[in-house]
Amino acid sequence: MERERLQAVLTRIRPGSGGIVVGVWDGVDTFTGHAGRLPDGASSLFEIGSITKVFTATLLADMARSGLVALDDPVAAHLPPDVRMPRRGRAITLEDLASHRSGLPRLPHGLLLQALTRDRGDPYARVDAARLEAAAMRTPPRREPGRRVAYSNYGVGLLGHVLARRAGMGYDELVRERIGAPLGLRDTSTAIDGGRLARGHSRLGRPKPHWHFDALAGAGALRSTAADLLAFLRLHAGEPAGPLTDAARETQIARAHTSGLEFGLGWMLLPGSRKVPYDVLFHDGGTGGFRSAAAVSPERRVAVVVLSSQVRGLTQIGLRLLGALG
Repeated sequence: MERERLQAVLTRIRPGSGGIVVGVWDGVDTFTGHAGRLPDGASSLFEIGSITKVFTATLLADMARSGLVALDDPVAAHLPPDVRMPRRGRAITLEDLASHRSGLPRLPHGLLLQALTRDRGDPYARVDAARLEAAAMRTPPRREPGRRVAYSNYGVGLLGHVLARRAGMGYDELVRERIGAPLGLRDTSTAIDGGRLARGHSRLGRPKPHWHFDALAGAGALRSTAADLLAFLRLHAGEPAGPLTDAARETQIARAHTSGLEFGLGWMLLPGSRKVPYDVLFHDGGTGGFRSAAAVSPERRVAVVVLSSQVRGLTQIGLRLLGALG
């Protein structure tokens, strides 16, 4: 897709009160374009929300290949000895957390009401390690692990927490060391702030505060750019081959099925359709004032990223662009 065609697509997207960046990789070249109000054009930083979960799952696969953890390790094996997680049937494993088959609820006990009321503007900021581990002891699975898919921010946030504990460093440092450095990602971090970070907006265009994460960082804390995300998606297309290639392939193996979708580690696996006539790895994300969508086809070697600093649906835009590339 030439830059002119990409810009033509952008002219048909109304950016609203915020701004929007679209990035594509056509198997050879990468292109980015932007529209609306942004501090640094197509190089602006965005909160990417739940696309962070794919980074967390990639960390799991990489650490498993390095022997630091195993996919079938019980989660409790990587928590302090006095943190005893309730069980229903067998123990919850790290693989269960990454594939949303843990049986755990969307948020841990005691935090859902706070996230919807008192902490609504920044719902994860006060969940530190002590609160997360205390909540883990009070939050039983709703069903036996492995039985069915139930999307859980808590589950993947807990995964990020235990991986960071196992590595002996914070989640941000872990991402930078094991993913950012090998891929040359200069703008992907939980801590990036300052003049290049876009201001988020509600659906109605009102400015929204930035979200901050502590112990649940693995569920949605990363901030990034379209260029960095395209480099990450190229990893998942196997291009170019490198030390993380095998870990990326591990995340793409289907572990569960629900409602016409398959789930890998972190990824949702979309079957081919009229809009996109080939299988796609997909994830979207959102925070209080941002939305994001990322899709890649390892088979066709194409990828798309769409980032918005206003709450809006991006999934269909991303899939249409990906279909046009293929």
